Amino acid sequence: MNKLRTIKLGLCLLVIVGIIAIFSGCARGPIGPGETNYQLKITVEVAGKINTTFNEGIYYIVFDADNDSTDGPAGDLNLWGDYYYIKLENGFFYFVQLKDGVESTLNGGSFSFDGNQLQATIALSDLGDPKSIDIIDINVVTTDSDNSTYDSLDNYFPISTDLGSSEDIPDSEGDSAGDGGADFDLVKVTAEITIY
Repeated sequence: MNKLRTIKLGLCLLVIVGIIAIFSGCARGPIGPGETNYQLKITVEVAGKINTTFNEGIYYIVFDADNDSTDGPAGDLNLWGDYYYIKLENGFFYFVQLKDGVESTLNGGSFSFDGNQLQATIALSDLGDPKSIDIIDINVVTTDSDNSTYDSLDNYFPISTDLGSSEDIPDSEGDSAGDGGADFDLVKVTAEITIY
């Protein structure tokens, strides 16, 4: 009788441990859309090399995460609405939210530049609630130190936030205005949704 009771108790404990393991994440299924570990990786290529000399110019990567691709970011900073952007100026990166005309510097993201490429990686959760973001509109803009545009993509472009989504956007060479030159002349922008 005691042997039967011990077997039943053992089976009950085994079932309880199995249930705890399932709900604690030991048996995790595939990652679903909108999970917070999705990230947006962007590479910007210029005709010359990334120039971080004081007062020579600024590089911007701007994001519109409102799911409305009819009002994406223009090449003129004066026309920007409620967006997020990354700015490389004088060798320093800034991650900023622009809302109702007020700029707030944010933490998050990783940024680097080398030669003719600038790279930025941002978690979707840094652009709002990742479960509510289906499309991100992106533009890249280079300006002088007074924010007058040297170059921008011909049009902003959307990228789906589905894992594996990617866009490879070329830009016309030799169209940098003013004194921008090759260092501020956009050649190509690549964007990809990955997992970190």
